[in-house]
Amino acid sequence: METVKRKRLIILDFAGTLSIQTVFFGRKERLEQALKQSGLVLWGFHDPARFWEDLVYPTWEEGGLTSEGYARVLAKRIEELLGKGCLPTKGRTKKSYVRRTGKPAFLLFTTERFVQLYYQHSWIDPGWKSLFQNFPSRDAISSRTPQDTLLIATDHYAECTPFLRRLLRQWNIKSEPIGEQTYSWGYPKPNVFIANSADLGAWKKDPAFWEQVNRKLPFAAFHRILLIDDFGYNEHRGDPYGDRKRVEQRRDSILHCLNSYSSTKVEVFPFLLKSPVTETPLVVLYQEYQALLNRALLFLGEMK
Repeated sequence: METVKRKRLIILDFAGTLSIQTVFFGRKERLEQALKQSGLVLWGFHDPARFWEDLVYPTWEEGGLTSEGYARVLAKRIEELLGKGCLPTKGRTKKSYVRRTGKPAFLLFTTERFVQLYYQHSWIDPGWKSLFQNFPSRDAISSRTPQDTLLIATDHYAECTPFLRRLLRQWNIKSEPIGEQTYSWGYPKPNVFIANSADLGAWKKDPAFWEQVNRKLPFAAFHRILLIDDFGYNEHRGDPYGDRKRVEQRRDSILHCLNSYSSTKVEVFPFLLKSPVTETPLVVLYQEYQALLNRALLFLGEMK
């Protein structure tokens, strides 16, 4: 069988790029509602600021670099705070519901419910659908036709990978996680891949992340490498991940890693919103996001 010579590798970030809703979920009004709906208020988390400071920031490294998952790292952190007497609780939470894991069942139920709400509001913007549907299914791929390859590369929790695969299946797109072989022998690889820090045990800024991607998708095989990413810039201003110095360092590190594997210069479209997502009216942010999305698609069209 003749080897498929792939034309372009298109690398897309998820949170803040493919999905602006992931960032909007953290706005005060939306987060307050999710804390109530999930039951996290019963554990003392009424205030979004406390949710970020006491739960998310201390658990991000474990959540983003292991298979533990968002719900379990949140539950473990709340257990830790309860053990230290740092949280007021009331009602059912004082009863001893215990699973075999040793975690209070009601606690795990509330964190799982919160994570479900997060992903329910984290869809890929429909404006990207035309890009994904330009990628044929594996059964339609011809071994003689050069093909583009699309890679979603993200720093995220373990639940994000199956979530993205479900979203893509709704668009009739088959995808494959980096580090996992799911396609059948004798068929070409699918054209859409997912690289998640939680699966790879490394952040996008780290060489180990791209080493694993390169083993599955050798960068030297592509005529062109295109990157669309906000590098964390679109996160909330108080989020350490979105710290401007870290954003610049992350961008430089990612480009250095990519360029080290291929003589092809990486072409970058910085997907940066003009306005901060915390205070700006949503209607303005949606307009900015749609304008960026359209420009990104034009960028891809021009970089043939």
